[in-house]
Amino acid sequence: MKLLKLFVTTILITSFAFLTGCDITTSNNDGDKSKSVAVNMQVKTNTAAKSKAVSLDSLTEIKLLVEELELESVNDDSSDFEVENFIINIPVTGDSVQLTTSEIPVGIYDEFSIEIEYDDDNNSISNPDFTDGDTNYSFVVKGVYNGEEFMFRSAEDFEIELDLNPVLEISETTSSAAITVSLDTSGWFVDENGNPLDPNESSNREQIEQNIENSFEAEGEEEDDDDD
Repeated sequence: MKLLKLFVTTILITSFAFLTGCDITTSNNDGDKSKSVAVNMQVKTNTAAKSKAVSLDSLTEIKLLVEELELESVNDDSSDFEVENFIINIPVTGDSVQLTTSEIPVGIYDEFSIEIEYDDDNNSISNPDFTDGDTNYSFVVKGVYNGEEFMFRSAEDFEIELDLNPVLEISETTSSAAITVSLDTSGWFVDENGNPLDPNESSNREQIEQNIENSFEAEGEEEDDDDD
């Protein structure tokens, strides 16, 4: 299982649009006071291509299979966003998609993690892009490379750990909170020197998977009930 430490800031906002049509179960934590925390994800579209030769024409679809989302406090208490084999289809246009939302107790949280993997014990995944015979996949990318359509699929298990910096402080004056994770796709199909990596070549698979793992980023701002 791969492990990635990233620094992430948090967003405190006053309202969220709920994502519809997704099979998500949220976990409610016992306690006198709690606030709504949402997890959003988007593709960064304002980054320049990193390749020396433009071989990747476009990305048309990005899908990943999330097994677990978890928010951990400074006291080592964790709050889970319960998701089971939840397929996330991230818009390639850069639009943000809300993965889930849950009521989280008031407190200070310093770490957020995402587990991207295929659960072999669960047979509820009907999307054919995530299976091929006896092989199951956790990450699917479709696009056009050198004028031809391709589908890159990874069977790797990714555990993405994000250190919240600054920490996420959920207080009584917080209306709601959000963590927004973005993916910079511009470096997915190039090597460290900017040379293009053909997604159809099996020899490039490990480097592309590493590029995807390293592309998770986040940024944001804070706001309270008292703020305009």
